[in-house]
Formats: sequence, structure tokens, C-alpha cells
Amino acid sequence: MCEVIFEDKERNLVIRRSSTLSPAFLEVLERTVWGSAGVQYTMEDMAGVLKRIKEPHFLSITENGDLVAVSTLIRKTTRLAGKNYHGFYSYALAVVPPKRGHGYGALLAKQALRYGLNNLGEKGIFYGYVEADNTPSLKAIEKAGRISIGQYHILVISRFCPRDDARLKITEETEGEKLFLLLSEQYADHALTDFKQSINTEDYFTLRQGSEILAGMQMERRHLNLKFLPGLSGLIMVKVLPLIPFLWRLIPGGNYHFLTFGNIYAKEGREGEIFRLMEALLARHQLHFGMVYLDKRSPVYQRIAAAGEFGVFNFLLDVPVHVMVHFKGFSKSEIADIRRQPLFISMMDPV
Repeated sequence: MCEVIFEDKERNLVIRRSSTLSPAFLEVLERTVWGSAGVQYTMEDMAGVLKRIKEPHFLSITENGDLVAVSTLIRKTTRLAGKNYHGFYSYALAVVPPKRGHGYGALLAKQALRYGLNNLGEKGIFYGYVEADNTPSLKAIEKAGRISIGQYHILVISRFCPRDDARLKITEETEGEKLFLLLSEQYADHALTDFKQSINTEDYFTLRQGSEILAGMQMERRHLNLKFLPGLSGLIMVKVLPLIPFLWRLIPGGNYHFLTFGNIYAKEGREGEIFRLMEALLARHQLHFGMVYLDKRSPVYQRIAAAGEFGVFNFLLDVPVHVMVHFKGFSKSEIADIRRQPLFISMMDPV
């Protein structure tokens, strides 16, 4: 299904929404260098990322029939201050290089927000993620009426020689409800949870004692190509490591293959099992890096961070990211309550 959601006949500009991913749309994303003053990279696995989205809304601008900008919205239900609300997550807005700096990205962002708000009903949220050092994007988004409700950090677990664990077990499909209850209890005081939609037992792995789950997490495989990192971290990662024979194989040519971990569960007092589980999954996939997205205000983060070491690369790549939200139908006091909650970063929301 494809529909026109905006048209400027004088400029021959059309914005369309489609539920089908086109090759041209995908090509724009694959050629985009993401990031700004901070980490810069290309995403080498965009097709897989987009095809995993359950309810995508692919938005595109054409000018005289030529594709000039794209963005993706994900329709979902999310939990805020103990209640469920409809929401849209905004992801991967990109403008083709010759058209950058001419207002196409701002136009698409504005119309995407308008489309999302019009389809939320009386109350809901429209949100997305922006790296803290991407000042131009933050200013533009704030001008459009979105506010930061907090930050999460991109945390990197690194193991040069990851060790497997014989206890590693994939979750049975029938255990979905069990996972839902465990995660709902652990993250009861967090904003932006969505376990009914995001839990996928086919990608959820555990360590157990008998039938009891000690640690669990959902996993996806990702691939970036690092182009630039600022400061000393960037010098080490992009310029120095590729020259060291042993480390060259970890990030050959800037190609950064890694696992992302989410929907993390840790039994109270057994948080160290989280690191054993991440390491075992790295070993099974013959990889050296994993990434976790956590709000440092979260008690879950604090429990996990106190129980083990992420590794040296976490120091090099720890990146803060703002969660930018437009609230529809919420009072100031409701928004204030939500901003006090630690944030949960969903496996449904590509990063």
C-alpha cells in the first residue's frame, strides 16, 4: 500500500508512505554516512534491520520523480508511568548527498511528525534517538517541539578470546509468557517498555540452574563500517588498531561486526551470569564485540555494571544518546513523571 501524505505542486515535491521497502529506498540508507561530530559510520546490514520491523511506515520525498530523502516510522505500543500508549518510533532519516543542506530533511521530519501525530489518536508519543554530540539535529528537533526525556549509553562488551558456556540455551516458544512476566517485573519502573511486541523467543537465550532462568537476553547480529571517531578514541580505533596484526582481525578495514543485546534479564544476586551469557554468545558467533543500550539511571544497569567488566573498548566507544519525544495529550505533570523514570531501549527500535 502506498499513499501520498504531502504534495507541493509548485516544487513538484511529493512525500509518500509505503509499507513496502523498495530497492531505491534501501540504497539511500546503505550509502549514507551516519553520525556528525562524533562517531561516523555506514550501516552494512540495513536490509536485514528494516525487514525485521513488524509494522513499518516507509516515508520518502521525490522531486521531479527523483528520490531525495527517506525516513522510517515504526508503529507500536509502549508503556509510560504504568500505562500503555500508542506511539511511533522515528528511525534513519537520510537525504541524498547532492540535496543536503536545502531543507529536505527538515521537511520530511516535519511531515513525518505530522503524519505520526495524526495517527496516534487522542494520546500518544512520537520519539527517536539523537546522539548527544549531534548539536544541529538536537536543535532542529527541539524547535519542532520534541524534548529529551533522558539519555541512554551505547555500551560495548569486548572479549579477545570469548569463552563458550555449555549452559547456553535458546528459549522455547512456549516460554514467551514467562519471559514477559520476568521482564515486566524487572523493568516495572522504566519508561518505553514494550515486551509483548519485542520479545522474540527465536532470538532469546538463557543460562539456567535447573529450570530457573539466571540470565537471559535477546540478540541480533549487526555490521557497521567505522569511518571516523573523534579524539584519542578515534585515533586508536580507526588509525592505530588496524596496524596491529593481532587486532587487525577484530576490525578489518573498519568493518565492525558485533551482536546487540536487549531485553536483558538478571536474577537478583546472579548479575555476573549476564557477562558469561554475552561472552558465550560471542563465542558461538565467532565475534569479539557486543553492544548494549542502557540508561545509567536504571537499577538494572547499576546491578550489571557492578557485577563485571565490559572491556577496554567500552572506554573507547561509550556514546550518550538523547531520547527525544513529542507528547500528544499529556499534561505537564504526566510528562514530569515520565522524565523521572529510567528509560528502556527496545529491541524493536533499531539504533
